[in-house]
Amino acid sequence: MNRRDADLHVHTTHSDGSCSPCEVVIAAAQVGLAAIAITDHDAVTALAVARPEADRLGVELVPGVELTCEYRAREVHLLGYYFRDDDPDLLAAVARLRASRAERLGSMAAALEGLGLIVDVEAVRRCFPRAALGRRHLAEYLYRTKQSPSVREAFDRWLADGRPACVEKLRLDAFEAIALVGKAGGVVSWAHPPYNTNLESLRALADAGMAGVEVAGPGVQNRVGRRFRDWAATLNLVPTAGSDFHAADRPGRRVGAYVTPDADLLHLRERAGASRSG
Repeated sequence: MNRRDADLHVHTTHSDGSCSPCEVVIAAAQVGLAAIAITDHDAVTALAVARPEADRLGVELVPGVELTCEYRAREVHLLGYYFRDDDPDLLAAVARLRASRAERLGSMAAALEGLGLIVDVEAVRRCFPRAALGRRHLAEYLYRTKQSPSVREAFDRWLADGRPACVEKLRLDAFEAIALVGKAGGVVSWAHPPYNTNLESLRALADAGMAGVEVAGPGVQNRVGRRFRDWAATLNLVPTAGSDFHAADRPGRRVGAYVTPDADLLHLRERAGASRSG
């Protein structure tokens, strides 16, 4: 098979996805992708699991992670690529974020119980033994235990931003995240930037070493994506794209639904190589 293009935004059971690392690699191979980046939230443990399957199927596994960050007093997500996944400083930062997620889970569970719901945190952990647990897992638990008619309803009623059981996450400073990934030999792209992102904000992160910006995906409207693509050209950023795959039941988010062309993947790889040599 003549493989082409890359899905650079995919989640697995090691964060809040429903498919295992090997399953998403198999899905990438089945749709003819040349490469896939597993970008679990604040976790890199899926990479070692997926690597043998990617080698077997001839799919490039791009080391990836989606880091929870803060920039100008708002939460943003930055995608790290092509880093060394054994870098001690990056691993320490990811471990710190995961530890905070565990504390946050307990606080949200307590808030739900204060609202009259029943939440067994240990049961949630057993249901998702490798995951970086968060709101989606609690929502799934409430649905499975018939305390909510759907996962979406659990979010809308209790767990979404501003709802009574939502608790803020620990966030890395965006500039710290860019530096950490760069020190580990990788590069960063801004995942699904908010629609009201301006050129000045993008330029500040580019000046700090950010190498790319996501211009296509389920969280990026077409007209907004075109604007980001124009700005990427202005700022010498690599335009990236990915499905933001989490589960097969999310319409329009199958693996390979949004792809980064081979030429852009090559530029991203070259930027990482330049970072390492520099």
